[in-house]
Amino acid sequence: MVLDDFNGYIFDLDGTLIDSSYAWRRVDDIFLSGYGIDTPDDYDREIASMGFELAAQYTIDRFHLNLTVNEVMDEWNKNVKDVFTTEIVLFSGAEEYLRSLKSKGKKLSVATVNSLELTESILRNNGVLDLFDDITTKEEVTRPKGFPDIYLKSAEKLGLSVPECVVFEDILEGIKGAKDGGFKTVAVMCKKKVHYRDEMMSLCDKYITSYKELI
Repeated sequence: MVLDDFNGYIFDLDGTLIDSSYAWRRVDDIFLSGYGIDTPDDYDREIASMGFELAAQYTIDRFHLNLTVNEVMDEWNKNVKDVFTTEIVLFSGAEEYLRSLKSKGKKLSVATVNSLELTESILRNNGVLDLFDDITTKEEVTRPKGFPDIYLKSAEKLGLSVPECVVFEDILEGIKGAKDGGFKTVAVMCKKKVHYRDEMMSLCDKYITSYKELI
């Protein structure tokens, strides 16, 4: 697969463009510790492909919390905004790669389970918001990232067909969903060691551990 052959480049945000794994863990720890709960080792992985609403309901059910979905999301949003809009940075080489794509006239999109407001804040604080032609969020589709919906929606909004686009993801569910939609995929594993590494490598069309490999 030659990456320069595509017209559209669809990027996940968390763990793909930005180094956010520690920040999400901080947000989870802050929230759960408030209810006397230690964050389980598998919790981050379980909610990684869910939007806020599904993740909130999962959290309520798993830990038997006497809270509504909206109350959980309100707490999360406050903690997330504090951490993500001030501390999160792009992976090394990511900005240079994005700018190189844009200089070639490529279309760029973000497909994320985060809210539009949070996504725009993160990209703006990192000086790259203007590089993206579109942002597609989980609120625009009905199914999570184990399905192709969000990538298909992103391609549609870019005005491109599936074969014209490539998807960059860091989670197995994302790679599976994109592949089910007919997309070529790049597995981004910057600073990440996961138990499903071999399965990611077998499913994706390209595998990188740094954006510097693409520059």
